[in-house]
Amino acid sequence: MATLYDQKLSDQQITALKQQGSVMPTLSLTYNERQRNRLAVMLSNGQAAAIVLPRGQFLQSGDVLTGPDGVLLQIQAKPESLLCARASSGLDLIRLVYHLANRHVRAMLTSEAIYIEPDPVLADLMKQLGATVETVSAVFEPEAGAYAGGHHHDHGSHGKDGADDTDSDVAMGRIGEMLSMAAHQDKRHDARK
Repeated sequence: MATLYDQKLSDQQITALKQQGSVMPTLSLTYNERQRNRLAVMLSNGQAAAIVLPRGQFLQSGDVLTGPDGVLLQIQAKPESLLCARASSGLDLIRLVYHLANRHVRAMLTSEAIYIEPDPVLADLMKQLGATVETVSAVFEPEAGAYAGGHHHDHGSHGKDGADDTDSDVAMGRIGEMLSMAAHQDKRHDARK
């Protein structure tokens, strides 16, 4: 019989569990899997589980789920295959962001690189724009976007190797905004020359 997980614990409940030293099973999910609110999975111990959250509720790394029987399950972000694009200058990196944003591509931004889901057409585009593109394995936490709502945690950002950095989600959201403004300012500056 599958274990049902149908609610997320609050940040305060998670903090209390960590202070108590609670150990719970974990489930590693890719970004696309974390965007589903209904999911049938097999846990590492061979136990079948069903995640059935209310519509509009999605999973984030660090979430702790529970169900009617009180059993806990912690969600982790699973490293996945991504394209990592690096540019030779900050301006070139901004141009990459601009072109990807024009195509509504989900992207994870760092100060040194852009990470997107594998796509050979976009890989070619980025190379044509002068980027160095390689396939890497990393946790994918793309920008939420200007109109994204919902619940946000501060689980840190991810550096070039997918490891957690100390920047907050808020600061990472500002990077996207700053890159967009810089791209538009540079475009106006070039037009005046």
